[in-house]
Amino acid sequence: MNLFTIVLNGIQRRKIRSALSVLGITVASLALFSLIALKEGYEESMRSELENMGAQIIAVAKGCPYEAIAIIMTGGQAPSTLPEDVVDQIQKTANVVSASPTVYGAYKYLDLSHPLIGITPEERKLKPWWKIRGRFPENFGEILLGSVEAKAFADKSNEFRNLGDSITVTIGNKKASLKVVGILEPTGSKDDYSTFTTLQTAQELLNLRGRVVAVNVRVKDISRVPATIEAIEAIPDVQAVTVAQVLGTIQNLVQAGQNMLFLVLVVALVIGGLGTTNTMLMAVFERTREIGLMKAVGASRLQIFMLFLAEGLALCLLGALFGTSIGSVTTLMGNVILKQFITVMPTWSVSQFSWNAAAVSVLFPVGVGVVSSLYPALRAAALNPMEALRNE
Repeated sequence: MNLFTIVLNGIQRRKIRSALSVLGITVASLALFSLIALKEGYEESMRSELENMGAQIIAVAKGCPYEAIAIIMTGGQAPSTLPEDVVDQIQKTANVVSASPTVYGAYKYLDLSHPLIGITPEERKLKPWWKIRGRFPENFGEILLGSVEAKAFADKSNEFRNLGDSITVTIGNKKASLKVVGILEPTGSKDDYSTFTTLQTAQELLNLRGRVVAVNVRVKDISRVPATIEAIEAIPDVQAVTVAQVLGTIQNLVQAGQNMLFLVLVVALVIGGLGTTNTMLMAVFERTREIGLMKAVGASRLQIFMLFLAEGLALCLLGALFGTSIGSVTTLMGNVILKQFITVMPTWSVSQFSWNAAAVSVLFPVGVGVVSSLYPALRAAALNPMEALRNE
């Protein structure tokens, strides 16, 4: 009989206690995998979204620029705006190649809320990778649909079938007819989930006449970005940040939250480890005679030690594998659930499968299993065979 068979038989003998130990490790491993997958997925999504903005600098109204930009990226309406005339001032700033003003809001259609973004032709300069079926909005009331929006409308709406059709939307307490003149080819960003219109249309529909929410700025010389920001911030009530600064701030916030959750998970794993220790100690007590017999027929202390260490390790490994597997399968489901509770997040997949997450969620619980099995294994190895048989 080999070690694997003995370990398997030992686990099967105490099914309920073994199952509870595995369950505790499974829950902790699942939470660990989900936490790391969320962090890495969120950062990757935000990085992708910021890069897809096509700008190196984002100018917003003075206040908290990071909050405003985060709201903008999720299709929300920023708490403050800028007068439209600052766009020309920014455009005339040295080293600025393009200054694209934007207005952000939302409209209701098919009982759902959809992001509405007012832009100018300058946006095409920031996003040269855009491919449009149809044309760019030029006149009042014309819209450009993201690829996902267009498909959803075509599938569910009775109004929209082809380019040139109009849809009736609700914005606040009023209705508006918007003509679809273009459909954006898939970009892999939140643009796929957005509706674009002319700046004037968005300003009128969102009651932001003469105002803009942000100005996306592309520069000529990256090395002169600090000086460019300083020049832009010389304009009254304007605050500017780089895309890199926004990403860094988001990463720091995510890391701070992750550190707190990680401490909670460590506690959960320690509790799971204590459960494994208790299960293995009970196994030593229940199998005292068996241990004595194995030693009497020649089993060494090392062999007994390795046997009980392997059983504890097997319990934690099973829990870790179950937890990681469940986490991998439910990653996509988690994205849907998280969007119901987290406001500041991109509109597409956030949590994503990561081999790094899988490795940590398996190896860390396995390490806990080794540590938690050491004392029971040492205790079993130290049993005197004669006393074990006599006491039994």
